[in-house]
Amino acid sequence: MREYCSGDGLSEGWRGLNRVCGEDEGMELLPWSIVDDVTDAEVQTWPILTYEDTQLGAQFNTSVSVDRGLFQIGYQTIIKEQGGIIMGKQSNSTHTQTHTSSVFWYFLTSGIFRYAILGFWGLVVLFGTIHNFVRYLTSSSILRSKTIARCQSFLGRYFAVPPIMTTRQTSQFFSIPSTPRLQTIIISIYFIISIVLMCAPYHAFSENLYFTKKSTQLWRYIGDRAGALVINNLPVMWLFATRNNILLWATGWDFATFNTFHRWIGRACAILIFLHGMAVCIYQNKELGTEVFLPLWKDVDWYMGVVAGCSIILTTLFASSPIRKVVYDLFLIVHQSFAVACLVGLWYHLPVDGPDYVNFIWPCIAAWSFDRLIRIFRLLTWNKFASYSSAEYNRDANVIQLKTRVRQITSPYPGSYYYVYGWRSLKFWESHPFTLSGWNTINTTEESYTELKFLISVQNGFTSRLRSQLLRHEKPGIDVSSEARKACISVEGPYGSHFRPWNSQTALFVIGGAGITIWSIWCRVASMLIRGSGGVKIIWAVKNPAFYQFVYERYMAAWEDVFASTDIELSLDVYFTTSPKNASDDEISGSENHVEPSESIKNWDTVISPSSSSKSHIATEKVRSEEGPRNPGAGPLKTTFFQGRPLIDELVKSQIETLQSSGVNHLAFVGCGPATMAHDIRLSYVSSSDNGQVAVDFHLAPFGW
Repeated sequence: MREYCSGDGLSEGWRGLNRVCGEDEGMELLPWSIVDDVTDAEVQTWPILTYEDTQLGAQFNTSVSVDRGLFQIGYQTIIKEQGGIIMGKQSNSTHTQTHTSSVFWYFLTSGIFRYAILGFWGLVVLFGTIHNFVRYLTSSSILRSKTIARCQSFLGRYFAVPPIMTTRQTSQFFSIPSTPRLQTIIISIYFIISIVLMCAPYHAFSENLYFTKKSTQLWRYIGDRAGALVINNLPVMWLFATRNNILLWATGWDFATFNTFHRWIGRACAILIFLHGMAVCIYQNKELGTEVFLPLWKDVDWYMGVVAGCSIILTTLFASSPIRKVVYDLFLIVHQSFAVACLVGLWYHLPVDGPDYVNFIWPCIAAWSFDRLIRIFRLLTWNKFASYSSAEYNRDANVIQLKTRVRQITSPYPGSYYYVYGWRSLKFWESHPFTLSGWNTINTTEESYTELKFLISVQNGFTSRLRSQLLRHEKPGIDVSSEARKACISVEGPYGSHFRPWNSQTALFVIGGAGITIWSIWCRVASMLIRGSGGVKIIWAVKNPAFYQFVYERYMAAWEDVFASTDIELSLDVYFTTSPKNASDDEISGSENHVEPSESIKNWDTVISPSSSSKSHIATEKVRSEEGPRNPGAGPLKTTFFQGRPLIDELVKSQIETLQSSGVNHLAFVGCGPATMAHDIRLSYVSSSDNGQVAVDFHLAPFGW
């Protein structure tokens, strides 16, 4: 060591060897001082150990001097295996050349490469935070400039809003929803970085002291690098999966965006962990042989690594969209159970590689624990233990209106949603998000509370079980559709990003099904939303007239009360997409296949013939429209009825052309609907935003999860 190492390098190397001996064999080396007084003359009498001697298994009963060639081989073996370079002062040009040519490889294979993944997502979040901050500053007319407005419009039109698949027929690809273009670019760059890190040079070489074959050396390096990438992805994957994530507030992105990133990181980890397992198994079998490889399965660190890897792969498979929709309960149980199994498996698997990798488990635990603590805090602070909750189910509309009383902690806001817990269910741990449809603040001498309202379209799972509970308590001779029943419900929230286009002169809402709750809650602040005497137009695609009738009876009077004292014009175009009661919300879309009008519309007394402007919105001659005030002279709400599915792109373009002719230059465009309809809404914004005369503030509210 004295011949090939400097003083500082000698001390550091000896401490490193001592640490390795202590961790691997449980013993310590003798202190360096006992051999430090050996003279150079004594060293000259020692036999020289060469690489050939190590291959022949030569044994010596005396001290030996290491041949320079063997030292170079050992040096290369160590730095390639550990993925590092000795950064001390080099004593000759050979070392300097090795250092210079390996800088790129050092970054990729040493511990530094872990920061490539973390650094990438850090830059993504930083970009979102800066954009959100600029958007907040420019929301005021004082700070708003044309240059910033153009940049924001350019970013929204070409990156943030448009889906990567630009036709309705490709709104999904193998059950994977079409993501916005910017999200797709971010995910693609992430996969490119991962591929580059995996495919970068491995510098395998012959005469390696740890491996007998170059091929097995490559398998080992591939497996180690894939495993290291998985570990470095875990903190980000866990953080993006939590609903109480500070990054949601910093970037202004919705939970669906981070959830999309979470799923794709999970898919990448599943591929990498499979590659890690296969590469290590091939290496162990070929390098050590079957007689050594099979007994490894009895080692705790080995089979717990298999448990962790299988947990990641199975979690990814069970998280596919078809399984989530059909058997959500199974998905939830598998997801949570395998997540715990993954961390437990890694806890026993990683110590063999050193404490550095074990440290990556703690951020995962911290993110999960913080999220759960905040959930509990929200439940305890919002909900009153003796509070009253009620649920009303309408058979014809297949919809539930839920009301619950909470403490007056903070005021709800438009676009917010809450997670609803049903404590009387056997699955009391599950919670599901529902958009707030309204609220009332009650102050009496006895108590003060806020009554939250939710309009829930019944689907499979939680909503179906809630409906069954309501029907189970049905009394003979009483129509369950007209009676509200007590429900044991708690809410957690509020969640959701703020969208405040306070400078808009007019607003356009394109809504599908139960997404009408977005307008119902925005209606409360519409007087602040619209600047001047602009109007509000709502395009609502609903399954059947019964749904409309239910909303009409429960909400429309409140809408008119809000607008009664203003000069804002409010118009509602209702499109009845189908009449069967068992139709799903996914049938609401922008398809050109229209259906014939139902008898329920033909017999309405309020129907009159359509005007020429209404006829221009209809794609085929078979589609019938009926136009007229819902109740002439009773309020500012003007309702128009159509049978069929709205052609969203044409309707939005027509609305913008109308605004141009009337001199309006600022529009708030809000959309909410099922996946296919949301896809069409995005496309309609892109096609209509190229108009330079009308500035459009776009917001797409979440509909499903």
